[in-house]
Amino acid sequence: MKKIITLVSCLISFSCLFSRGWKGDDTIAFRDSLMRKVEHLPADTSRLSVLLDAAYLHQNPPYNVFFAKCLYEEARKQQNIYYENLGAYYLAVCYDKKHDLDSITLWGDELQELASKIGKYDYYLEQKAAISRVLASKKMNEKAAFVAKEVLKEAQERKSNNGIVAAYNSLGCTYAAFNRSDEALAALLKGYRACKKTTKLSLRIDILSRLSSRYADIVSGLPSKDPDRVKRDSVLFYLEKMEGLLKEVLSKEPKTVNNWRDVMVDCQTRYVRYYMHHKDYSKTAEFLEKAKNLLTPEVDSVYWLNIQLMELQYYARTQEYDKGIALIDQVAPFVERGHIDVFETLIFYKSLILRDKGDWNEGIHTLKFLLHKQDSLSTATTTSQLEQVKENYQINELLMEKQKITNLNYLRAIMILGVLLVLLLLFYLYTGYLSKRIALAEKEAIKAAELSHADNLAKERLKLEISHDIRTPLNAVVGFAEILADADNLDEESKSAYNKIVQENATQLLDYVNNILELSRLESGKIKYVEGSCDFIGLFRAVIEEADKNGQNCVHAELHTDLEKQMVRTDQARLLSLFESLAVSTVDTEFYHSDITVKRVEEKSLLLVTVVNTPLAKERFENKTAMIRNEINAHFIHYFGGYYKVDEQAKQGPSVTFTYPYDVAGLHIH
Repeated sequence: MKKIITLVSCLISFSCLFSRGWKGDDTIAFRDSLMRKVEHLPADTSRLSVLLDAAYLHQNPPYNVFFAKCLYEEARKQQNIYYENLGAYYLAVCYDKKHDLDSITLWGDELQELASKIGKYDYYLEQKAAISRVLASKKMNEKAAFVAKEVLKEAQERKSNNGIVAAYNSLGCTYAAFNRSDEALAALLKGYRACKKTTKLSLRIDILSRLSSRYADIVSGLPSKDPDRVKRDSVLFYLEKMEGLLKEVLSKEPKTVNNWRDVMVDCQTRYVRYYMHHKDYSKTAEFLEKAKNLLTPEVDSVYWLNIQLMELQYYARTQEYDKGIALIDQVAPFVERGHIDVFETLIFYKSLILRDKGDWNEGIHTLKFLLHKQDSLSTATTTSQLEQVKENYQINELLMEKQKITNLNYLRAIMILGVLLVLLLLFYLYTGYLSKRIALAEKEAIKAAELSHADNLAKERLKLEISHDIRTPLNAVVGFAEILADADNLDEESKSAYNKIVQENATQLLDYVNNILELSRLESGKIKYVEGSCDFIGLFRAVIEEADKNGQNCVHAELHTDLEKQMVRTDQARLLSLFESLAVSTVDTEFYHSDITVKRVEEKSLLLVTVVNTPLAKERFENKTAMIRNEINAHFIHYFGGYYKVDEQAKQGPSVTFTYPYDVAGLHIH
């Protein structure tokens, strides 16, 4: 009988088993229906108020996390700190029920930050105290006590009544997990005495629940007829107080009944435990039935399991063996998945019931099944024993001091590491900057050296070409001039031919020298372009017409364009010189038919000019006049933002192509 009492006590304190799967089919439909209504509300406090009501009324699965998260996220969007604080609180409450340490710690930190902005610390302190209870449930008792004391100190400094009650509540829970019953009871009584009318009802009810549990544990160790009636009466006193507060809150807010179902079931099961200990089985059955009537899908699985185990104990006391065995078979799968050492006691107790019933064979079979799982049970038991040994050492203050020193060392290490990282980053950026400067300087030096080498080669080649191209016409001029000097032996026809040769070579020589000098001045920057507005098309037509009038010109040029007029920004004299070089030739004696095309490239605001079969692109042109003229033209075009290209091998014939930017304001189309 003592084993079943121990089993029930363990399971009442055990608060995190697998869910029984109480889920309605209409969960998603209800949630979506409410959210559609919310979306049609204006994005202000009216929407936040509806979400707050939803989060407040649905603090149990499957809606609690969803509505709390919606409230928090909407408050963040609207930058409403008050509602953001409430959303974070309800999320922390959700994870407190799940005993999710990481999540509740995360939201506790968020509540701390929000509390510093709002100036109210009740929600933050309440959830920090909840962290202590979660730590205690995970057998981290020393750390749980440290956190609870820290909350108590901070709550007293901030004069937060809710924080003080929550801290004493968690401290009592932690001491109970330590098996330090007297200290646990003392902490809970301090918390109860600290309660005021303004204290949150949930905190007051929780304190009363734990006090009744503490006194019930004390009474369970006493004989049923022990003369110390004070402790027995204390159980009923705190249970009746707890039940009265539950009735009060439900009378004021009947819609919150599902939020309180777990507590209501817990209250009734404590009555069951009390009357069963005093062997009042009629009262036991009465309160057991009340507890079972409170079961709904919203009730947490642990409370459902507690009712089943209370019923199991009731059947054991009343010797209803078959009902007891059926209940064990129903409960065992849940216990095996959640708490293996309790599972051992449960299966062993089943074998005892079978023995008492007289079914020895089935009892032996049950014991064999238990032995089959001995390895996993032994491992769990050994781990539990090691945890109990650790808990017996009274080292609270030592661990607290150690934690402070560790935290300080971590802080120092992080600061030093941060400074080193900053210095390393600055060094990396500076070395990268220097490397880029050095690489750029090296690149410029290499480029300058290559240009210098190319310039030197070009100068040497130009010297040779100039000396050759000047010497050839100069020899012709000098030679024929000497012949003409002895004109007595020449007839008039020969004199006329020789004079023409002298004039042509002298003109060619003069043009060549002038071009060289002009190119030299352009490259040295001594010639400055005189910019002004000019009709590009009109000027080209004038050059072609003038060339046609000159009978000596060997080029017949035709202009093809859809443009009647196009204004450009240019040096008119230089542009005229460029057109003449393309459309006029006074050197070559071969006749050229040149086609000139001018088009507009509107997306780039450029004029595209193609001159096919121009003397400047002839490959067989023996002197360097064409080459130098092309260099002069290219310099001019590049200066005004275009490009200049000579293609001797073009498919349509030797060509010169260049572009020139036009003035959009002066655009005219024929």
